[in-house]
Amino acid sequence: MAIMNINFTSRCLAAKTNLWVAYPTPTLNEMIRHKDKYDPEKSWPVVYMLHGAGGDGFEWIQRADVERLCCQYGFIAVMPDAQLSFYNDTPYGAKYYSYISQELPAMIESTFRASGKAEDRYIMGYSMGGFGAIKIGLMNPERYNRIASLSGCMDIAGFINAFENDSIFTIHTSLPDWPSIEGGDNDMMALLDRAAERKACGKRVPPMYHTIGRQDFIYSFSQEWRKKAQSLGLDFTYTEGDGMHDFSYWNERIASEVMPFFFGK
Repeated sequence: MAIMNINFTSRCLAAKTNLWVAYPTPTLNEMIRHKDKYDPEKSWPVVYMLHGAGGDGFEWIQRADVERLCCQYGFIAVMPDAQLSFYNDTPYGAKYYSYISQELPAMIESTFRASGKAEDRYIMGYSMGGFGAIKIGLMNPERYNRIASLSGCMDIAGFINAFENDSIFTIHTSLPDWPSIEGGDNDMMALLDRAAERKACGKRVPPMYHTIGRQDFIYSFSQEWRKKAQSLGLDFTYTEGDGMHDFSYWNERIASEVMPFFFGK
């Protein structure tokens, strides 16, 4: 397994940014069994893994078993930094939505043996990253095979109004449409409506997965969205269980639910 930290200049961000990439390489056991031949013709599926508020791409390396999963399922994990952008093209100029959805895949697919096919491109995230994965996936349905959210906050306006005054995070300054997000790209209910309209026209909508712990402090900020996703007849998988807003809950779900949801194994 190769773990790489890449520092490069992003056109969308107009700045240097950090990126972590986990690349599947032969294990020692495979080398001992002489199964370590590299195939120059093979291209790998890619999973874009989005971090939460206050985190960064390295948090996936620190707290999730990314290396093992890459080897087990055979994919490249791409873990970018997105600051506290909520995956927006922000009013202060940093275009994180454009960076994650367009520039980053182009960079990865031209640098690594990464498949450029939509069927081999996946996106997932936790917390703020769960919001970002659903947002980017539904706004670019032709570009992703499947989408997964781990405790994503799907009522961002409700969350801001309830928590921001007492929070260490200032979220609303990253939203170009604040305070009137209704019907816009940060209105997750509106994105579901767009997805349903797309499905009604016979166009593909990527299957979605969402999970959250019942003791999670943002549990209530995902339930109306979850109910609507189920009522619209979209390809939507929902699970919940006892757990908080942390990797002790997410890691179990990644191993037992997200990876099989993505790769069917």
